[in-house]
Amino acid sequence: MVAIDGKALRGAYQRGRKTSPLHLVNVWAVETRLVIGQRLAPGRNEALGAQQALALLNLEGCIVTADALHCRADTAEIILKAGADYALAVKANQPTLLAKAQALIETADPAAEAIQFPAKAHDRMEARTALIVPARDIDFPGLAAVARVETHCKRGAEPQEPIVRFFLLSTLLSPERLLQVVRTHWTIENQLHWVLDVDFGEDAARSRKDYAPQNIALIRKLALNTLRQNTDKGSIKTKIKRAGWDNAFLTALLSHMR
Repeated sequence: MVAIDGKALRGAYQRGRKTSPLHLVNVWAVETRLVIGQRLAPGRNEALGAQQALALLNLEGCIVTADALHCRADTAEIILKAGADYALAVKANQPTLLAKAQALIETADPAAEAIQFPAKAHDRMEARTALIVPARDIDFPGLAAVARVETHCKRGAEPQEPIVRFFLLSTLLSPERLLQVVRTHWTIENQLHWVLDVDFGEDAARSRKDYAPQNIALIRKLALNTLRQNTDKGSIKTKIKRAGWDNAFLTALLSHMR
C-alpha cells in the first residue's frame, strides 16, 4: 500500500508572506513505514505535485490511497499507468461522482457489509463498517467498484454522529480488506507528518532560500527512514538523542543506509 498526501513547510515562507509556505507532496509506503518519494507542488498545486511524483515510480501490485483532492481522472490514469490500483476518497468536490457512488451503494445487499467491532482508540470507542458494490454507469478510468465506510465513535457514554465516507476502487476488494486500507492510509499523517513536525521540528524550520527547504526536508526523511530501519527499542526522539551521544549507535544507524 502506498499513500500520498501533501504537507506545507509552515516555516518556509518569505518575510511578509506567511500565507504561502512551501508545499510538498509525500509518498509513503504504508507497510514498511518508509518515505519513498517527495515532490514540490508547483504553485502549491498538490494534485499536480502528486501526479508528477507518481509518474516517477514503478508501483506494480500496489494500492495507492489518497484523499478527495486527488480523486481525479488524470490522477487515476497515472496510478494505473504506474502498474498500481487506487482507492480514492470521493467527496462533495466531485458532486456528480459522489451522487453516482451513493446511488450505487443504495442498491447493495446490506448483508454483504463487513463490520469491524468496537475497539478503543485515542480515548474513544470506534467501530467501522464497509460495503462494496461493483461499479456500473460511471465514467472514470479503471473504475471497478464503489465503497462506503462508516465510522461510529463513542467518547465516554456519549455517541457521536457517524462519519460516512465513499471511495472509488480500481479493484474489487473485500470489505474487510477495504477497512484495513482506509484505516492504514492515515499512517501518513500520524507516523510521517506528525513525526516530522514533533520529532524533527519541520514546521518550525526557517530554511527558505532557493532549494534549501525541499533539500533539508528530504534529508529529514532519509534520517527518519534510517531510524525506522533500526530495530532497537525506543521512540524516534530517543533514537535521535542516542545517535548524538553514542558514536557506536550512530555508526550502526548509518550502516542501514543504502
